Amino acid sequence: MGISRILETPQPWTRMFESEFEEHLARITKLHKKSIRNGLYYWELVYNWMTPQERAKLDEVNPVLPNGRRRHKIHQMLDKETKKRLSSHLISVLVLMQSANTIAELRRLIQRRYGVDQPNLFDGWKLE
Repeated sequence: MGISRILETPQPWTRMFESEFEEHLARITKLHKKSIRNGLYYWELVYNWMTPQERAKLDEVNPVLPNGRRRHKIHQMLDKETKKRLSSHLISVLVLMQSANTIAELRRLIQRRYGVDQPNLFDGWKLE
């Protein structure tokens, strides 16, 4: 499988998403920036690149609790190199978010930017 980007123990919390990212996400989803439902969009826009093996390891070392949250933030479980690469991806998504007025429009912009369909794990959730 190659080197896993998921760590066994969490790293200290640091801010991974700038407040501007959170504000634009709230604007285009029409959800409060602290809404737990925004986590689904973080998965779709940021963490979807993980392999099934990495998602399985993440679920093992940082399982979803009965309240639907995880004990640690996902980025606390990522190695340093992955966080560094993730930062440039976050900037790209932020630039596209600034141009979008809806989540559907953002998905189209991402598809056009990367030339592939942006996987959407949450179509069945009807969040729009």
